[in-house]
Amino acid sequence: MPEAPSLLTLFSPKNIVVFMLIFTRMSGLFASAPFFSTFQMPEQVKIWFCALISFILYPILSAKAQFIMPHSMPEFAILIAIEFCIGFAIGFLANLLFAGVSMVGELISIQMGLSMANVLDPVSGESSTVMSSLYTYLVTLVFIGLGAYEYLFAAVYKSFFVMPTGFSGVFSAGVIDGTMTLAGQMFQIAFGLAMPIFSVLLVCDILLGMMSKVMPQMNIFMVSLPFKVFLGLILILVFLKGSIAYLTDVIAQYLQAILSLFT
Repeated sequence: MPEAPSLLTLFSPKNIVVFMLIFTRMSGLFASAPFFSTFQMPEQVKIWFCALISFILYPILSAKAQFIMPHSMPEFAILIAIEFCIGFAIGFLANLLFAGVSMVGELISIQMGLSMANVLDPVSGESSTVMSSLYTYLVTLVFIGLGAYEYLFAAVYKSFFVMPTGFSGVFSAGVIDGTMTLAGQMFQIAFGLAMPIFSVLLVCDILLGMMSKVMPQMNIFMVSLPFKVFLGLILILVFLKGSIAYLTDVIAQYLQAILSLFT
């Protein structure tokens, strides 16, 4: 019968450092990922959740740890910083989705004349336009419906095999290129989501401008404000089903691309 590990072996300095590094990488994810990085979740809950996941991953990942025990506080601080940055980068890539969709709402709000109508966005905790909050809620529902956090946790787990605990080398060219590609996709997603509504509102602006030349006695400014708000709301309802289908496809592809960075 194999002997159970003693407490001295279990709580050896190396094992404690490995656990702390795993915990730090998970903390980086929680510091930047959607929902977890907002002010609604108490910090104590985040810490305990990170500790729980780290405790689950520790038996699997401790054997993969490849590092020399730090002999000074600066060396240990560098290891901690690297682990935090890896986790933070994964969460930040996921947060770019929300930034892109929020930008869509800002563009549509400007075209509808609602750029001054601001509300508190509970996701970001900041003031944003009404349309920006609406689209943020929409992408949040799709994000949760797709089980996006399974992809994020899987990406962090697989990152330990590509960049083991104590990783101090240089990121591979594939990881860097993939990260830059994902960052650029934020603008593609925003453009594809906003283009149908934005183009119709732009044509509406052109027609109203032509009317102001044909009928200069008409106060086009007073007519255009309620008309563009009404037209914008109708367009959002018309394209709502298509927007959800589009977001479902691009978010699934985006999350799969994040996961593929570490495979």
